[in-house]
Amino acid sequence: MPTRPDAANGDPGAPPGVDGWVENHDDRWSFTLVYVGLALGLSTAISLFWLVAVVAAHGALEAVALRRRGVRDHLLGRVAWHLRLDGVLVLFALALGLYFDVIFGVVGLAPAARGGMQLTARVVAWQRAIRGVALAADDVALVARAAAARLRGSAPTAAQGNATTEPAVEAPPWRTPWTWGDRLTLGAGVVLALAVVSAPLWTAHDVVGALSVLAQELHPWPGR
Repeated sequence: MPTRPDAANGDPGAPPGVDGWVENHDDRWSFTLVYVGLALGLSTAISLFWLVAVVAAHGALEAVALRRRGVRDHLLGRVAWHLRLDGVLVLFALALGLYFDVIFGVVGLAPAARGGMQLTARVVAWQRAIRGVALAADDVALVARAAAARLRGSAPTAAQGNATTEPAVEAPPWRTPWTWGDRLTLGAGVVLALAVVSAPLWTAHDVVGALSVLAQELHPWPGR
């Protein structure tokens, strides 16, 4: 069934209270601002584990919202499609951790190699800054989408790739014509996934070393 506009925007047919919030969470400032703050703040201040946790929580909320709208087919695929940009940014952050020494070596800013040594505070600060800029790009897109939906007075359409607004009778979004944004996002995801898998070929890390870096990046409390 089609998505109902947010009750906060004046539609009396929208579900009230918590139900309405869940179904239209992507168009709620309360969700957008909390999601942006947690994703950007926790991942840059602590570790990438918390970005994955926040994205997973969003995925669970998205699944509940879709089921409440009567969507049953391809539920996991629809959730994954909705979170595709977040997934690409997670892959980017992982690739950054693996190729960090290579990147900084090219520009002559790598004062320390991993080789059993802790990265200096300066290098860690640079790494977090670069990651923060990349993640902020996604957060800006989320805020812009919410603002545009408010100005239009309705949620984004399925043609824009938002799985939360698809009627249950429509085909899964990946079977509809892809936008250039879809192609760029998925293409970047494939490239980054290959970069992560092939890191031992292009960096000083062997397979064990690469896995160690990924484990450190995904540790909830690094350094402990």
